[in-house]
Amino acid sequence: MNRDFTPTYYSIKRNIKDQIARNILQPGELLPGRKAMCELYDCSWSTLNRAVNELILEGVLTAEKGKGTYVSSRPQPGAAGGEQPKTLNVWLCNPYPSVYGMISEMMDGMREEAHQRGVSIRFLDLVDSAIPKELDEYIVVTPSNEQLVSLIEAYEYGSRFVVVNSSWQGAPYPCIDADIFGAVSEATSLLLHKGHRNIGLLGIRSGLSNYERRVDAFRGAFLQGGLPLSDEWIVGRPENREEAKKLYGEWLDRHSEVTALFAADYATTLILLELLAEKNIKVPQQISLFTVGAPRFASLQNTPISTIVQPFYEMGRLSVVRLLERQMTGGTELLACKLLMGDSVSTV
Repeated sequence: MNRDFTPTYYSIKRNIKDQIARNILQPGELLPGRKAMCELYDCSWSTLNRAVNELILEGVLTAEKGKGTYVSSRPQPGAAGGEQPKTLNVWLCNPYPSVYGMISEMMDGMREEAHQRGVSIRFLDLVDSAIPKELDEYIVVTPSNEQLVSLIEAYEYGSRFVVVNSSWQGAPYPCIDADIFGAVSEATSLLLHKGHRNIGLLGIRSGLSNYERRVDAFRGAFLQGGLPLSDEWIVGRPENREEAKKLYGEWLDRHSEVTALFAADYATTLILLELLAEKNIKVPQQISLFTVGAPRFASLQNTPISTIVQPFYEMGRLSVVRLLERQMTGGTELLACKLLMGDSVSTV
């Protein structure tokens, strides 16, 4: 499928759309399960999942919990004889693997709100493209600090859009974000209250405002407690998984005094769980673990993980509401996170 060097996920999307256009797949028809589709397209689960999720967001497919994925019965853009539906564009600015965990939940919120309003959504994965001035009726997901100037220029040009999962003080356009600062501050204070002083914050990505808030909250909790904190205890993360795992492994080897780890996102959580198992370090007997966004199988762990859950579904839903209802007041709307306490944090 990939002879023309087209990304595999895109080829899968194109193939499914072609089958729909040729009536091989009918409106309302149930697609095979994800495992069967992986075998059909000879691809990984993550590749297939990305293709299907993007088609859902675009309105080509519809997913129902507990039932499966269907060909959408709604008229699609360009359908013969059908009225052209309104289309919202969703621009994923930083489509890295670590971002896709939250994007799928956010997509569900966008898709369901748009579906109720008879609106289709087009998903744009344009990481290497500059943000244009013409951004009217766009939802811009996770833009970086470097893209802030382009967003302001687009706003001054007259475009009206909504930013999700990034925010800046004084932004003239609406931003919808999780109150990650408040949640990380509360979680760090809890670790300190339980006697932990040697806590590593791992998995910080540079250039993204919501990761900067994780760091600010972490530092602030130590400062409020009158405790010192060295930069050595805040660790970044390469996007490459193996490089990140090597970095964290070396960091753990240098810091045998560490009593708690704070994973900055779900991708870091996965790496740390694997690394701790390989090093035969038991949670929470030998080290406590708190995470931002635990993986979906976290509840099946022998030790349920204490985690911060961000309201991605509601963030996605609200972004569609704000855009369609033209609620364009500038500033940031922060949605509360939830702290789910498992058994992964012990008292020192």
